[in-house]
Amino acid sequence: MSLAHLSKQLEQIESQLASSEEPLMTLSAARATKQEGVLIVTIQTVSTWMHQIYRSVGTTDPLYQKAEAISDRLKEKMKRISEIILQSINEEYETKFQFEDVFAEDPGYYYRHGILQTIQAVGVLNDLFQKLLTEKIPSHPRDEYPLARQMRRVFILHTGPTNSGKTYESLQRLKEAENGIYLSPLRLLALEVYERLKQDGVPCDLLTGEEAQFSPGARHVACTIEKADYATVFDVAVIDEGQMIADPSRGYAWSRAILGIRAKEIHICCAPEAVVLLQKLIADCADEVYIQRHHRHTPLLVEESSFTFPEDVKAGDALIVFSRKEVLRVAQSLAKRHISSSVVYGNLPPETRRKQVDLFLSGETEVVVSTDAIGMGLNLPIQRVVFLETEKFDGTEIRPLTSQEVKQIAGRAGRKGSFDRGYVNAVTELDKMKRKLAVKERDLAFAYIAPHDFTILQLPFGSLLERLKAWTQYEVKVAHFRKADISEELALLELAAEYEAILPHEALYKAITIPFNYKEADLLRQWFDYLDCLKQSRSYLPKPKLRRYNLTALETYYRAIGLYYSFSTKFGMAYDARWVRRERRKSSESIHQLLKNQAQTV
Repeated sequence: MSLAHLSKQLEQIESQLASSEEPLMTLSAARATKQEGVLIVTIQTVSTWMHQIYRSVGTTDPLYQKAEAISDRLKEKMKRISEIILQSINEEYETKFQFEDVFAEDPGYYYRHGILQTIQAVGVLNDLFQKLLTEKIPSHPRDEYPLARQMRRVFILHTGPTNSGKTYESLQRLKEAENGIYLSPLRLLALEVYERLKQDGVPCDLLTGEEAQFSPGARHVACTIEKADYATVFDVAVIDEGQMIADPSRGYAWSRAILGIRAKEIHICCAPEAVVLLQKLIADCADEVYIQRHHRHTPLLVEESSFTFPEDVKAGDALIVFSRKEVLRVAQSLAKRHISSSVVYGNLPPETRRKQVDLFLSGETEVVVSTDAIGMGLNLPIQRVVFLETEKFDGTEIRPLTSQEVKQIAGRAGRKGSFDRGYVNAVTELDKMKRKLAVKERDLAFAYIAPHDFTILQLPFGSLLERLKAWTQYEVKVAHFRKADISEELALLELAAEYEAILPHEALYKAITIPFNYKEADLLRQWFDYLDCLKQSRSYLPKPKLRRYNLTALETYYRAIGLYYSFSTKFGMAYDARWVRRERRKSSESIHQLLKNQAQTV
């Protein structure tokens, strides 16, 4: 831009400054915020022009001095307008922010971003968030459930190692109750209990993040723990895998269930190290608690000599590795030696997992090759558990297995009624594995809590990202509680920043709490497509398509069907339930057949 043209542009801004003067007393906070935004852009534009003039004619030229004077006037006006915004904040939230105190922290940042973002950047806005969170969140998490506090609940803690019958005894009591609820960490477990109750003549509903099935006359429900019903009063509730209350990502769901489920009698199945922590939570609620200790019905023995793969493989073994890739590699290696295997890993659809397990139960396959997915919810006739690997990638780093992990997995060996004892072995570090099986676990120290949606949505200002970041800095006032890891929700909000200005906060908050792996590119694209559907106020979502026919593509397709279902039901959209059931069945069967073919003996 030529200097002559710059001069004309400056004259226009100067003229606008003179003509736009209005009594600041009449400005509303909303209008002041808009004017501040315009001034930020104008100040940055004039600053760019000043730099151009400086490079052409220097700072002594009248044109530069004119631009500098206009810039000063713009900045002075911006300050006066920002003071109106700040005054509005002080009046609404009973704060005492002083403009000069905020401005002095970083004037350059203020002129680029305005008063609200400057308050946040210098930490003052977070102080306001913390004040509001303290007002909205009870000092003790138990008090977020006033209806449960009106009850006198009785807890029975069933504690013991894997394969000690904890869940069996709890479910017997559930079946006897007039109505009840089973809370599971896995869809597969919820499905098994749902079918078991129905087989025993107890009508039961099934509710998970992936499906809802209702039975005529049902007064029992089996569900994943995140789907717990806090409105209904139950006679009996069963909470499985209670030690997961100490899981940083999902533990909050167990905390909510223990503090808030409205049941007269609550059975919690848990590892021994969870007992002390659970007793603290129950005591906080002034409820009764009884402890029932369970013991293994068959001894678990560590073999003397390390395992050699594949020479030492025999029927009834469960071979443990820690990645899908390694599961498939081991299964194919066994097939070359005419040893048939069933495979189990985390990404398998539950229907496929059950079909693989059925092959083993029927004797069609001789061994199981599995990740640590075998440690929860699969009660198989396994005589020996063999650790082909003793380290795992936990999402952050490759690390040795913890003693709790070793016990959870190894405990699957020697099921009562199938064998009179169970065995454990490992390819390497057998002595270390033996010590980990023998170690007494430390008591769990912390239960985890997460923000309730109504707490975050009721905050009167700030983006969702700002609100949730503020929650991560909120100080929990009870020593045995910690804040959950919400890094995935924060990461999604970072990625979806442009939708903050388009979608209502409630809608976006619902979207980020839909469970899916956002690190899978195909699923993330699908999620963004669905956000666009919300933006366009569409009443239905496009169905995912299977684009390739291989194991990886089928597994992704199955999860895409789940995202279609979850997003639709979360937002009350019409969806094709028959298509969902059909495609899940077809894709899970296709995955099963591919695995079966890959693991066939040759």
